Amino acid sequence: MIGVDMTPEMVSRARNNAIRGEYSNTDFRLGEIEHLPVADNTVDVIISNCVINLSPDKQQVFNDSFRVLKSGGRLAISDIVTTAELPSEIKNDLDKLYSGCISGASSISEIETMLQQSGFTDISVEQKDESKDFIKDWVQGSSIEDYIVSAVIKAIKP
Repeated sequence: MIGVDMTPEMVSRARNNAIRGEYSNTDFRLGEIEHLPVADNTVDVIISNCVINLSPDKQQVFNDSFRVLKSGGRLAISDIVTTAELPSEIKNDLDKLYSGCISGASSISEIETMLQQSGFTDISVEQKDESKDFIKDWVQGSSIEDYIVSAVIKAIKP
């Protein structure tokens, strides 16, 4: 397993946790999701939990994911997607809502298009409607659950 983070503190923390847990099949690398520090065609599966929304260049994230995956490799991502156009006050709140994976969210069709443009097949974006139960509490008084939902995003590199 290879873990990638853009902060030295998180890479250090992950390495220490692996040592404490006596996990010997792990490697943690400093890098950015848009330019993974991994060789071409070497990865079986990429998993991610609400990180892609933090990238200003999501297309590059998917392009680089495609680059590092082996043929038959797959994406298994959990992230927030939009179900309606975000109001400008939410979309432009970079201080709180961008770092909370909200204002950087893409629509399902945008994600599907980016994955197709990267070369992925068997693309699926499954909305988790039950996530609205907890999403409604993220931004008090905004009805944020009317605009976003948690989703599982899957795709295969042919």
